Amino acid sequence: MDSVFSDTVSKVTAHYPFRTKQIHLLSYKGKKAVWSVRTDAGEEIILKKVPFDEKHIRFMAHAIDHLRANGVRTPAVIRTSAGEPFVLEDGANFVAFESVRGDSPEYENRQQLAMMMRGMATFHAASRGIEPPEGWFPSYLLSEWESAFRQRTERLEAWARERSAANNRNVFDDVFLAHADEFLEQCRAAMETLNRSCFDEWAAETHRVKTLCHQDYAAGNLVIGADGQLYVYDMDSLTVDLPVRDIRKILNKVMKSRTAWDAELALFMLKAYQEVNPLTEAQYEVLLADVQYPHLFYGQASKYYERREAKWTLHKHVSRLKEMIATERSKVAAMREVMSRIGEVIGGGS
Repeated sequence: MDSVFSDTVSKVTAHYPFRTKQIHLLSYKGKKAVWSVRTDAGEEIILKKVPFDEKHIRFMAHAIDHLRANGVRTPAVIRTSAGEPFVLEDGANFVAFESVRGDSPEYENRQQLAMMMRGMATFHAASRGIEPPEGWFPSYLLSEWESAFRQRTERLEAWARERSAANNRNVFDDVFLAHADEFLEQCRAAMETLNRSCFDEWAAETHRVKTLCHQDYAAGNLVIGADGQLYVYDMDSLTVDLPVRDIRKILNKVMKSRTAWDAELALFMLKAYQEVNPLTEAQYEVLLADVQYPHLFYGQASKYYERREAKWTLHKHVSRLKEMIATERSKVAAMREVMSRIGEVIGGGS
C-alpha cells in the first residue's frame, strides 16, 4: 500500500469489527479513492473515500438497505463497531462495502442485456416508497425536467450565436454549427412531446410514492457474480425521479456503442424491462420526450465549450461530436418505429 495513505487507512479500518491483513490501493482521484482490504478471516472488503457529507452518506446507506430488503442485489454497507455507516478520518469520509467479484455484462450479449434491463426494473420497483432517515434526499431531479430542457436549449442557442459571430472558428465550431439548427429543432420537439404527455400526473404520483433512479446504471457499474446473478453498485448519485431517466440513459449508451439506433434492439430492451416493472403507453410517451432530446449532442458540445474535458485534443472532441451526431440522427426514425409498435411492449406480443 502507498505509504501516503497507510496511516489514514489503518486508522479508518481500526473502527471496524475485523482485523486487517492486507490493504491494496485500487484507484485514487483526489477526492475519491478505493482500496481492497483483506481481513484475517480471508474476506475482501472494499473501502472508499467519498466526497460526500454525513447526511448524503446516511441516505445512501439507508437506500442500499431499502433496496436490498426489496430484492436488489447490491453490496451492503459495512457498519463500524459503533454501528455507523462511515468513518470520518483526517478530514475525509470513508465507507466500507462488501466485495462482489465477477465480470461486467456486455451490451452485445442479448441475454446479458435483458438481464440488465430486468435488473434496472427491479431496482426501480424496489425503491418505490423509500423515505429517507432525516426526511431529506441528496438529489431530487423530478421537478427539474422542463427547466433542464429549457436551460440546455438556451445554452445550445447561445453557443450557436457566439460561434457564428466569431472570427476564430475552428473545425469543432464548423461541425457544431452545421448541425445546431437541426438539433435545436429536436430540442423543441422534445419539449412539445413532454408538454402533451402525462408527465405532470406521473411526476405528482412519484412525488408522493418516491422512486429512485441510479443515474449511472450501466455495464461499468454492474457485475455478474459467481452465482450468475446481476449486482449493481456505485450508489453515489441516487435521485428521486421517473424511471425513464435511467431507461433513456442506458438506451443512449447501448445505441452509442453501436453508432446507430436499432429499433428492434430498443424494443427488445423495453420488453425485458416491462416484464418486471410495467409502464403504460402514456408513460412511454414521457420516455419518447426524453429520448427525443439531443442529450448526446448537447453533452459533447458542453464538454468542449465548457472545457469539461480540457485534456482532450481538438481532434478527439471533433471525432466524438461526429459520433454523437450520427447516433442522434439515427434515432428519429428508430424511435418513431418503437412508438408505433409500443403495443408489443405493453402487451408482450411479437
